[in-house]
Amino acid sequence: WLRRAGAPSGGANHRISARPLGAEVHSAREEKPASTVLPAGGAVVPMAWAGHLASVEVTLNGQGPFRFAIDTGAAGCLRIDEAVARKLGLPVVGEARVGDPSGRNMKTAEIVAVDSLAAGDARFAGLTATTGDFAGRLPGEKVDGILGFGLFSDCLLTLDFPALRMTLAQGSLPLDGTGIVPYRDERGIPSVTMRVAGVDVDTDVDAGAMGGFSLPESFAAKLPLAEPPRVVGHARTVSNEFDIKAAGLEGDVAVGPTTFAKPMVEFQPVFDVGNIGARVLRDFAVTFDPKNHRMRLSRSA
Repeated sequence: WLRRAGAPSGGANHRISARPLGAEVHSAREEKPASTVLPAGGAVVPMAWAGHLASVEVTLNGQGPFRFAIDTGAAGCLRIDEAVARKLGLPVVGEARVGDPSGRNMKTAEIVAVDSLAAGDARFAGLTATTGDFAGRLPGEKVDGILGFGLFSDCLLTLDFPALRMTLAQGSLPLDGTGIVPYRDERGIPSVTMRVAGVDVDTDVDAGAMGGFSLPESFAAKLPLAEPPRVVGHARTVSNEFDIKAAGLEGDVAVGPTTFAKPMVEFQPVFDVGNIGARVLRDFAVTFDPKNHRMRLSRSA
């Protein structure tokens, strides 16, 4: 969970190692729904902004609606507010160690079972979710939980931020096509190779992060900058707090075939990977093809 100076915390990538009752530790990046059912023509779900987070209405076990934010930087299927889990009487099936990608200061959370989740005409069954305090994290906004990247493992997912709609469909992206970028998901979230002024950076595509182009602090000395980085805000994740610095880049950022000329770039001292956050993604329709590990950025007119 990240925030700018004076701003509230919002969604960012989680790392989770889960211990179901009576089982060995496993990683939540392996979690996906037991089944996914989509109409032949797919499902289109209206989105709304909750702070910097795009969100949709869902039902859980046939009850709701509840408002859930969409976070491509969250591994696994779901995060549910503790109060909602209690209200629905969701059974506790284990516990998880949760935190950010640094692995520092991990915390413990309960894992609950969810029989079904519906978003528009899309149906997901056989889910597990970690619980937490999500309802009070955005001033003037309320979300009941987070939809993680793993929920969409069997879908062609499009987050059209300018049009404020989420589309879930069958099919796949072409191997070669306009705006197509291959991605990796070793940690359960999409990661691409971003080229920053000629330097390759392993980078998470994180719709839950508030910022734009964020880089490890060590890259500041490797890049042509318009000025020395200065502190522009403070970040808070689920387990760490730190200052964020920023500077103008005297060069371009490239994400596959999509280029950004001389953007502002941010630097943080905790994570060893970069991050593309909501401030960049909100200008695009972003399609993820989890089966083939392809992503497409379509710039809005």
